[in-house]
Amino acid sequence: MAQETKLKTIKFWKIIQVILLLIIIYNFSLVVWQNKDKYLSKNYWQQYPNLKQIYYGSIYKNKYGTWVHDEILYSYIGGALIKGANPILLNPEVPPLGTYLIGASILIFSNQNVVIAISGAFALFLMYLIGKQIYSSNFIALLPPFFLSFEPIFRNQLVYTPLLDIMQLTFLLSIFYFFNKSISADNYGKYYLVTIVLLGFFISTKFFGTGIAVVGALIITLLLNFNEKRFMFFLGMIPLSIVILYSTYFRVLIDGYPFHKFLGIQKWIYLYNTGHLTQPFTLWPLLFLNQWHVWFGDKPIITDPQWLITWPIFTTLSLLTIFLYFFIFRTKKKEAEILFLWIVMYLILMSFVQISARYFVILIPILYLVGVYGLLEFIRFIKK
Repeated sequence: MAQETKLKTIKFWKIIQVILLLIIIYNFSLVVWQNKDKYLSKNYWQQYPNLKQIYYGSIYKNKYGTWVHDEILYSYIGGALIKGANPILLNPEVPPLGTYLIGASILIFSNQNVVIAISGAFALFLMYLIGKQIYSSNFIALLPPFFLSFEPIFRNQLVYTPLLDIMQLTFLLSIFYFFNKSISADNYGKYYLVTIVLLGFFISTKFFGTGIAVVGALIITLLLNFNEKRFMFFLGMIPLSIVILYSTYFRVLIDGYPFHKFLGIQKWIYLYNTGHLTQPFTLWPLLFLNQWHVWFGDKPIITDPQWLITWPIFTTLSLLTIFLYFFIFRTKKKEAEILFLWIVMYLILMSFVQISARYFVILIPILYLVGVYGLLEFIRFIKK
């Protein structure tokens, strides 16, 4: 009788897992299907002349020009890069890897948006894989991607396409996954190599400054679990990520720009991305209260329609989890530590940036992963 009950319980949870998985697939597929014209069309090059005209009439080429949405900008740049254009003459505010990937999507599919759907699917799958690393349960591992599949901030990345944030999220999750693989591996070197390469991709997709939080979290995690040989090996590989960033400007190098010009480009990117700061700590009112301090328009504070009550809930859960893990909980899960430390580093870093919800595209998924972990550990803790 007990065995029969156990089998029924296992079957029940298997069914729940399947239901969760189907809902995740449905939510993702529904957004893509509702925007099928963007994902199924193969007429990019017919659109290209119009995109070019919009770009040359914009503020990017004319200080009296019109403002264009980023998805229009990146759509044009992706095609222009495929034609051999110099990235720093098109949109020097961000490194070019993301727009090169958009260009690759154009080259392969004659469509600039397919790479976004691929990135979104990979992001959900990677959340599940990381969940398996830290929860050791297929059912629980499905919960964070399940929650994310309902998030407007994630779904809108599939609606307003192509944008770079979702690609950066995929690289970030990949970094965490492969770094965690190295923890229990004897041949950790290959996982460190993949981690560093992915770090290079991450900092080459959007503002490289966000990589500071990743590098800081990686190094502190290694220090907490100190092994001199592993630590020095990893530290010695970090410059490879800078080489990858440098290599994404290969067109600039072909055009004869010397290395100090490359450094000048990075300085300009840094100044551009930090130059809009009107006051620090605007991250917190947006995250907790949906009060967005803006640097444009007549109203200094507006709301963001993507905001959900889950943002302050899972931020609070995550910060509480981090505190309890390091100071109260006796059970340790090394694979979760990189997530904890990245959240802390990223929140500190973003407190000194003029924030918008786009910066939360890479934050919210990690908050879900950590928040769920914290709930599980708290339940285990009070049961003891």
